[in-house]
Amino acid sequence: MDRHPNITCDEGVNLGLAWTAAALFGAVFFFVGHDFQVSAFEGYAPWSDSDGSLESGGNVVKGLTLSLIGIFGLYLLRRRDGRPLRLTGRLPALMVFYLAWSAASVLWSDDPGLSCRKLAALSFCLPAALGLARQVRLRDLAPIAVAVPAAYLLAGIAAEIALGTFRPFSAGYRFSGTIHPNTQGVNLTVLCLGAFCSARFSSRGKSRRRLYWALFAIGLVFLLLTKSRTSCAALIASLGALWLMSVSGRTRLLAVFAAGFAVSSAALFTSLFELEIGETASDIALLGRREESAKLTGRIPIWKELSAYVAARPLRGYGYEAFWTDGHIEKISDRLQWPLREAHNAYLDSILGVGLIGAMALVSAIALALCRAAVAFRSTADAGAALIFCLLVLIVFNAFLETGLFSPDFVTLLAGCGVIQLPASVDARSRDPRGSGLLRALFDNHVHRHPHLPGAANGRGFIK
Repeated sequence: MDRHPNITCDEGVNLGLAWTAAALFGAVFFFVGHDFQVSAFEGYAPWSDSDGSLESGGNVVKGLTLSLIGIFGLYLLRRRDGRPLRLTGRLPALMVFYLAWSAASVLWSDDPGLSCRKLAALSFCLPAALGLARQVRLRDLAPIAVAVPAAYLLAGIAAEIALGTFRPFSAGYRFSGTIHPNTQGVNLTVLCLGAFCSARFSSRGKSRRRLYWALFAIGLVFLLLTKSRTSCAALIASLGALWLMSVSGRTRLLAVFAAGFAVSSAALFTSLFELEIGETASDIALLGRREESAKLTGRIPIWKELSAYVAARPLRGYGYEAFWTDGHIEKISDRLQWPLREAHNAYLDSILGVGLIGAMALVSAIALALCRAAVAFRSTADAGAALIFCLLVLIVFNAFLETGLFSPDFVTLLAGCGVIQLPASVDARSRDPRGSGLLRALFDNHVHRHPHLPGAANGRGFIK
């Protein structure tokens, strides 16, 4: 009998097949998006913007390779031994609307061919997420979130050692491995989150939890070496949000007041005693990348420039992933004197692609999924529910300054697989006779402790 009845049942779960699928999906995304020579290239860019890379939608070999995950996902869906999927409610409806609207945007796309290629990549990931969801329990996603990024990390370390670029004590060094440091930072954030959730909320033995804590520490060290400020901040935000979900409403309120008091006190103390700690604090916040600090403020002119394009087509956009055509890239880059092919804001890029209609559907779906993940975690203290909640916080946070996490990759596939399972996981709580389920369960001060989980989220501590 399953020890987590609100989340899954063990019947029909084939963990061997699930791990095979995870390994295949991880390998495909590695082949498609990674390069062993990245750390040797200036700016960590192994290809030009127009050479037909997957990002520009023109590499046939990578496209065919990506189709493997769709084919295997269909195989997982058609197997008789999988768990049944219950795709009902508002969340699946929002996602279906978003997918249908994105497909329809080909009709008015500035580059229909590019939109079709991008939609093909998305269509490969959809059956992969559905198929994997049939073969795993929600709590099994946390070890997968550790294993695949850890494999990427090992490959990256080996690549840099082989190229002679692994110099962590050199000034200006950023760990990239086989991909851009910012993207590597996202992968390492997922590694840290998966290891933390497995160590903190899993029912495994002490030796297994110690292993996860060690992996968390290793992932954190290399995350800091990437000097990816957005990913480091997203890790803090994700764990902070998870802590807030694990305590009572009174404690959450006190935490908010305490944080505000601490910041105000520090500012007042610095002002009264005329302490010159601004430069030191800035160096810490920028992770030693002071020479690149202009890129943070440089996003604002980009967003102002792109707002005119949004105003021109506010509702429909320019077609799914079709705004950044050669003409737009050249024109905007010339005006801003900065080579660009993205808005550095996933929300803005989404509006440019599918307009306010499609973007609102996507954001609404993510917000609803985030609420469901919070309810599932507070109801069960399950490692998988905790991970999906953290991944969604990561995606929401990262999307303000980067674009990638709204595009198909291993992180979004993993998050999508977990989100697919969430409607069923909160059904029991949603039928609570005391009142309407989702919001009441989310903001209820009492956090139910699952009897089979040691140290479940009960408001009496977060890190055991």
